[in-house]
Amino acid sequence: MSKTLLDGVNETLKRVNIVNATLLTSLTDSGKQHDINVCVQVINEGIDEIYSFASAAQIGEGAESTITLVAGTADYALASDLVQIRWPMIDKTDTQYIFEFPGGYDAMLVFDPEQDDTGLPIQAAINPNNNRLHVWPIPTSADAGRVYTYQYDKNLALSAATDAMPFTDAAFRAMVPVWAQLWKRERRNEFDQTLYYENLGRAARFLTQAEPRTSYSPR
Repeated sequence: MSKTLLDGVNETLKRVNIVNATLLTSLTDSGKQHDINVCVQVINEGIDEIYSFASAAQIGEGAESTITLVAGTADYALASDLVQIRWPMIDKTDTQYIFEFPGGYDAMLVFDPEQDDTGLPIQAAINPNNNRLHVWPIPTSADAGRVYTYQYDKNLALSAATDAMPFTDAAFRAMVPVWAQLWKRERRNEFDQTLYYENLGRAARFLTQAEPRTSYSPR
């Protein structure tokens, strides 16, 4: 896993004839900045796509954090890099759980429109208005101080030139034509779907060591 985001940008832009013998040394270049920015974007999109295509979890995708109950407080800050909670949350000391509220935050408001139910929280949902966790019911002084641990999927977007690619060099080489097709679709309104899926499948095999499929048609 020695390849970096800068390597991906250089190899992709070489393939579409934006850079040649003189490679970029950073992700900043006044003459090519928009091309670079689009390249970074499609590289991240391609990484998401390959892991989805392969039904595999990215290395380092999971993380752990906690909330601590406060009396009279319903909303709690979540990890800044959170993409999705892996329910339930657990109080490891007392083996108590907080489960996802069925139907989400809107359903919670319908269930308890006054938002005045109190007690040990047993369910929660993310409030889309502030991206904080809203627990139900609202904890009392007897519940304050309880610590709930939660596992979550975190944002793994590459942004720095030295950020490492989350797969082997073999998968990296297979992804270059995938990124090139995504870049050409954005910048030139060109897209070779067959080439895209053939190489996406090839890269996915390096992740899973699976046998080749006979077809990579999106259908």
